[in-house]
Order: sequence, then C-alpha cells, then structure tokens
Amino acid sequence: MSEWLDLELSHRLTPVEAPDELWNRVCAARPKPTTPHVALPIAAVVTLILAGALYFIARGQSAPTPYRSATVHSECVLCHTTI
Repeated sequence: MSEWLDLELSHRLTPVEAPDELWNRVCAARPKPTTPHVALPIAAVVTLILAGALYFIARGQSAPTPYRSATVHSECVLCHTTI
C-alpha cells in the first residue's frame, strides 16, 4: 500500500470511545418479541387449506378417455336421451 494511504487510514480509523448514553441504551434494550408459536399453526392451516383445495380441484377433473366408435344401439338411445 502507498504510504499516504496507510497514514490516511491509520488517522481516520483510530479507535474512539463510545458515549455513555449509547452503552445505557444497549443495556436497556429489550429483545423484540417473537411469536413462532402463532406463526407455525397459521402456516399449517394455510398449507392444509391449499392442499385440500388442490385435492378437490384435481378430483373433480375427469381422466382423459380414449375415443370410441360412434355407433348407436337401440338400448343406449332409450337411456341416454335428453328431454
């Protein structure tokens, strides 16, 4: 490193003493309240709702069937007619 940069960094980066107010604030700080006991059940319920919805959506869809010949029998016409 150049001498100028080394001197500049050593001058600018010298240790300083922190103000007493800062230490008082650090000691008086309270940890942020965390609520994992609430978040976990909510995430589980949302996951179950989405899984159930996807299951019922997939269940309602019919599987593709192969095409059959379009011959009409007289017995089929008796049952499968629209009124």
